[in-house]
Amino acid sequence: MLLQFRKSTRGVVATIIFGLVGLATVIFLIPQSGISQLGGATAIAEVSGRKITPAQLRREMELTLRAQRNQGQNISQEEAIAAGLHERLLQSMITRNAVYAYAEKVGISASDTQVADFIRRIPGVLNPVTGSFDEAAYAQFLNTMRYTRPEFEDDVRGDLSSQLLMSSLVSGVRAPSSFGAVAFVYETESRVVSIAEAPASAAGAVPPPTEAQLQQFWEENQERLRIPEFRALTLVYARASDFVPRVNVPEERIREEFEQRRAALTQPERRTYVRISAQSQQQANEAAARISRGETPEAVATSMNLQVTRGANQPRTEVADPRVAEAVFSQPRGVARAVQGQLSPWAVIRVDAITPAVEPNYAAQREELRTSIATDEAADLLNTAIGSFEEARAGGAPIVEAARTAGLTVVSIPATNAEGHDPADRPIAALEGQQDLLETAFQTPENEASDFAPAGDADVLIAVDRITPASVRPLADVRDQLREAWIGRERGNRMRELGAQFVTAVQGGQSFAQAARARGFQIRVTSQALNRQAAGQIPSRGLAAQIFNGAQGAVVTDLRIDGEAILVAQVERINRQDPAAAPQVIEQARAQFEEGLTSSLGEAAQNEIVARAHARRNERLLQQTFPSAENAASGEAPPSQ
Repeated sequence: MLLQFRKSTRGVVATIIFGLVGLATVIFLIPQSGISQLGGATAIAEVSGRKITPAQLRREMELTLRAQRNQGQNISQEEAIAAGLHERLLQSMITRNAVYAYAEKVGISASDTQVADFIRRIPGVLNPVTGSFDEAAYAQFLNTMRYTRPEFEDDVRGDLSSQLLMSSLVSGVRAPSSFGAVAFVYETESRVVSIAEAPASAAGAVPPPTEAQLQQFWEENQERLRIPEFRALTLVYARASDFVPRVNVPEERIREEFEQRRAALTQPERRTYVRISAQSQQQANEAAARISRGETPEAVATSMNLQVTRGANQPRTEVADPRVAEAVFSQPRGVARAVQGQLSPWAVIRVDAITPAVEPNYAAQREELRTSIATDEAADLLNTAIGSFEEARAGGAPIVEAARTAGLTVVSIPATNAEGHDPADRPIAALEGQQDLLETAFQTPENEASDFAPAGDADVLIAVDRITPASVRPLADVRDQLREAWIGRERGNRMRELGAQFVTAVQGGQSFAQAARARGFQIRVTSQALNRQAAGQIPSRGLAAQIFNGAQGAVVTDLRIDGEAILVAQVERINRQDPAAAPQVIEQARAQFEEGLTSSLGEAAQNEIVARAHARRNERLLQQTFPSAENAASGEAPPSQ
């Protein structure tokens, strides 16, 4: 029952551990709404006093991509960034930290014993011979996962505590046993109906409204005719990337940076291989010989009751056993060989593919390095520019003049409403996705300016130049639209009256067919059994619900969804199945409802915890840590490593 919550609260650490042995992949369920900006430069995000650093997020990205490669999905970091994986990883970390902090706050925490028990069940920390916990294997596992021991154990404790919290919140949820029967009857019920239809013309032509009727209609609909408040804004952008082109970086400085980064820029040799674990040299030799004769590793492993695993495009550092790593990266492709492991008894290794190492190329990396250096120096230029801007304003210079003198970007917006749309209701590009900025703009008095505040990759100052108060559109401006709306309303009323007359006639003793002929209706459906799904296809907003809410013999009516016809239906018979005839189906329905209810409650609780945590994010540092191809092209690059 708690599967969904365990998935949503499971930390990346635990998930990747399982992913490494083929049991799970990373799951992200929590939306990003309600997270503000973080101005500091040391953390990408902070939630409930817990900081998330660039190094931690880079580790999450590395581990996630590694787990995906082990499952046969060879995705590059660039592709992952383009798909927004770094955003989802960060949000998952924010969620985990928020839930963990809340669990601590209410006194729920996994014990040392629970943490130890969990770690001792991780396959990668077990001695392959004895099957018991092995300190050397644990140390190797932590090294492979890029974790220190305290970091890893704290993450495990956090994940376990979060699971305990979510389990406690929904532990008492159980759907009543009677619900299954109710759900079964609901799903299987059908109703035999006849349906008639008449076009709008059957209700007669509607004359245009008089001036008095139009005036009254305008007065009744003033709320719908209201023009919202509009504001004319001046936006001043303080953005480091704008200053990158102004930085002159000497060639010697770029070469120096290249040499410092040479090791990090080198792409190591990668190999794809198959490994069969064996308990003895004899087993390993036999398996290697059979593979060399043409048998598949899977067939050999199955027949000998051995385990086979594959490594997909891995560098040497990702092969945990040093002796196995030596074998993988020393033998030629296609050769099966037995090797004695350091962390396991014996293994058979066959290399299937080799991706050569790629040495860094100065010419290829030059522009990226120049941009990275320039980005760092551009931050200093930006601080100087902001100082010049503030000094000019203090001296009495208008905002636009002060901004342009300082070299800051200015964007003028003639009119926007609180949703970021212009008077023609078109979204304004500069304001898309900038709800915090819009809120600031509509809280700032006329002829005043806000302070600089983070907005995407920039800090933005907002000056309110003019406020146009909300008003009602004059009748003269909307006369034609109102006339058509009035006629449409009257046509609908007449059609409903025609449908009501049909209903009254049948209730008074006329047959369905007689009432239809007398009022210009055509019978479209005759004595047809419809379940709820089929009834939902009737082109009307409310007729299906009325059919299934009415008693046997009920006559109901509603407009067709396009408003061009009136529909009338009669419920001739109700068919219900006996729930006692399908006990298994009933229990399944009850369990599904219970799972859905539990999932909804858990997700709602989790969302509320995250919202109350008021997480803060440093979007600029996030973009610098994981620059997209677009950002790189515009001059943004990661900081020097």
